[in-house]
Amino acid sequence: MDGSQATPEVAPRPERPAPRVVTTPTKKKRWVIAVGDSLLRGTAGPLCRADPPLREACCLPGARVKDIMRKLPSLVRPSDCYPLLLLHVGGDEAETCNAKAIKRDFRLLGWSLKDLGPQVIFSSLLPVEGSNVGRNRRTQSINTWLCGWCQRHNFEFFDNGTAYTAPGLMNSDRIHLSQRGKRIFAQELARLIDRALN
Repeated sequence: MDGSQATPEVAPRPERPAPRVVTTPTKKKRWVIAVGDSLLRGTAGPLCRADPPLREACCLPGARVKDIMRKLPSLVRPSDCYPLLLLHVGGDEAETCNAKAIKRDFRLLGWSLKDLGPQVIFSSLLPVEGSNVGRNRRTQSINTWLCGWCQRHNFEFFDNGTAYTAPGLMNSDRIHLSQRGKRIFAQELARLIDRALN
């Protein structure tokens, strides 16, 4: 022996497995509010059926855009559920108000919504059946403007098109939807909500 001390052997450190990221399949619940004029009357069943505790349909007969704006603070309340707000309003105004005033009120509503922070979908105004050319021209003008405005301000826009002027979907007054028309309208909005949530 040469008197030198042997170097102690160091056991190799076991390799640690790479950290695993654990994800949960549970999606956060979303709170859905559909609010609008008399066209929403009777739509609560189809709109809320998927998740009644977290869905609400608020019908305000005769409501104008500015009425929705006044109602917002009581509709969109602080919550840990990120809200989805579906708005259908302005159709009645197309009969009596000029397009410029309606667009102004939509802008004011948009500013209010930005402060509240929900995901927002604007549903287009429905045209009416028959020869009410002036109203349908205003409706088309507002819808075209609303679509572009939504895109510029990060709101979503849903175009209902002209399907509801088909025979049997309007009442005899050719302005309001028939029961069949309302049923189809509610089903379309329910599908729209499902797509927005998924």
